[in-house]
Amino acid sequence: MAITTLDGAIAGMQAPQPFMKVGITMAAVAAQRAYTPWYANGNPGASVANAAGVNGDAVTPADGTAVQGRILRTNPVSGNAYIGRLAVSATVAGTLWLIDRLWHNSGLTVTSTAAQAITPATLPARSGDGTSNGANVMAAIEWSATGGAGTPTVTLTYTDQDGNTGATGTFTGVASPPVGTFEIFTLAAGDTGIRAPTSFIQSATRTSGTMHLVLFRVLAQVEVTAANIGNAIDALTSGLPRIYDDSVLQIVWFPTATTATTIVGQYIETQG
Repeated sequence: MAITTLDGAIAGMQAPQPFMKVGITMAAVAAQRAYTPWYANGNPGASVANAAGVNGDAVTPADGTAVQGRILRTNPVSGNAYIGRLAVSATVAGTLWLIDRLWHNSGLTVTSTAAQAITPATLPARSGDGTSNGANVMAAIEWSATGGAGTPTVTLTYTDQDGNTGATGTFTGVASPPVGTFEIFTLAAGDTGIRAPTSFIQSATRTSGTMHLVLFRVLAQVEVTAANIGNAIDALTSGLPRIYDDSVLQIVWFPTATTATTIVGQYIETQG
């Protein structure tokens, strides 16, 4: 079954899940560059960097300390789950994404400028259409230890949502990315998702640090238009996006300044 009415959404509301991250510092502000408090202390606590290896792992709540930074939720006993309400306030203006973390890896060499091959574990069935085909799936490099001064062009070769191979996405790296920096790949023209990453290459060394490739799906967006002025979306204004079973919910922040920022919010799910 599915929720199809506002009354159904109200009846299915679950207990609120708060999140709070205090005093986080971000990399230089630029397009495609975001920050995630995945490794930051707060509520929920910090995740431990995953050790899945270069070929990665489909992410589920069963992954223990590697996902303990997720917003807590439980699968519905019956029916489906959707966003009921998402509220956020921050000490600096910016934009918040709520994402589902689908796949991540470890072991990418930060100093290599040669192609690093990836034979990926299959995505979980949480793409935009509830399958593993990569619909609406995006990719980013996430830093779990501060990076060095290199600013390479970074290229990801992948199979797209329709199964076409050899597509490429790129971004220009930021110098000395702090922990939590989330560098998002721009996909090839016409693509709307990534089914499987196959190769990673950077034009110059990142010098030092630890980075991970992360595949994710955006579930919702909330704009904080001024410091300390909150905003929220609900079941109606969010478009009632589906939250698939075993989703691993994570926040991503797009700052308007690199000032140390405190983010406070609340997630409410509706099920039915």
